[in-house]
Amino acid sequence: MAEPDFSTLFERPLTQWGMRGDPPLWRAMAHALEGHPLPGRFWDVRSTVEREFERITGHRLLESAEPFHMPEFAIGSGMSDGVVAPAFWVRTAIPILIDRWEALRAG
Repeated sequence: MAEPDFSTLFERPLTQWGMRGDPPLWRAMAHALEGHPLPGRFWDVRSTVEREFERITGHRLLESAEPFHMPEFAIGSGMSDGVVAPAFWVRTAIPILIDRWEALRAG
């Protein structure tokens, strides 16, 4: 079995999302972090996700809780199509990723 990397934290998709653009962003982050080693501290999980969020979306995660539209994440389905919810990432996605990181470290 291959050594887990940062993208391992994203392998299981979530069952609930903030907006319809969040699942494509989740997949984009998993792809971007493939091959990156797991960090040694939980704080580094958070800061890496914050950095990748900004790199992929062009928006700083902690700058605003207001949802924003990402045309590249739109698939033609509903009012929130392609919309990313920063609050979802801060309150839900990052804590889940940290929990998964802790579980991997615990073995």
